[in-house]
Amino acid sequence: MSWETAHRWKSELNAKLVSATPDVLRQIKTPEEVEIIRLACGIADRGAEHIRRFIQAGMSEREIAAELEWFMRQQGAEKASFDTIVASGWRGALPHGKASDKIVAAGEFVTLDFGALYQGYCSDMTRTLLVNGEGVSAESHPLFDVYQIVLQAQLAAISAIRPGVRCQQVDDAARQVITEAGFSHYFGHNTGHAIGIEVHEDPRFSPRDTTTLQPGMLLTVEPGIYLPGQGGVRIEDVVLVTPQGAEVLYAMPKTVLLTGEA
Repeated sequence: MSWETAHRWKSELNAKLVSATPDVLRQIKTPEEVEIIRLACGIADRGAEHIRRFIQAGMSEREIAAELEWFMRQQGAEKASFDTIVASGWRGALPHGKASDKIVAAGEFVTLDFGALYQGYCSDMTRTLLVNGEGVSAESHPLFDVYQIVLQAQLAAISAIRPGVRCQQVDDAARQVITEAGFSHYFGHNTGHAIGIEVHEDPRFSPRDTTTLQPGMLLTVEPGIYLPGQGGVRIEDVVLVTPQGAEVLYAMPKTVLLTGEA
């Protein structure tokens, strides 16, 4: 189509030209797509609770990842929606620390970032758990305060989500909490991203994304703090933009949870 034709159609039809690229068209999900992603999130949610009870000190990260992926398949997933991240102890400072042969130890944080592919759609979830053992308590962990900061940042971002808000404003809500706590240099990625048939889609909760949120968008909220040599914390939910605000699609609590407990 020539520029002249496009201009004439725009004038005659009193229409607004918008992008028809696949990335833009996929930003707002249909009710059917929302329901499928809700089911994919349900699989991940059940997987998170299963693996929390399963993890014990002395297991390898690979063993934990294999169990989690097997369980999600048993729940109906086609496969994991991406390579499962299991990062324990000092490896928690690696934002993309795929499962390794490292053995998890009692008293360590272990970050699990995973998702289920269900009927062609993805879920994406992160929880940071505390490996149980004799004398282990959440309050005595050296990163307990960091965990609380990340949780506050995530809740602040979720509270900012509603139609009409720009993506960069949601990112700023999380980033401000982390910055005021003195950890801005240890949060080096975006606060979140859209999700659908791909695990990472546009728009993004980033400092530069000016996309306006609309009902039917589905995005993750996943701030984190990563301290080299010590470990890290990340918490992630998938959130549906609704006419009233935001709906979190996971039920698992986000307080510090011990592994192995019923």
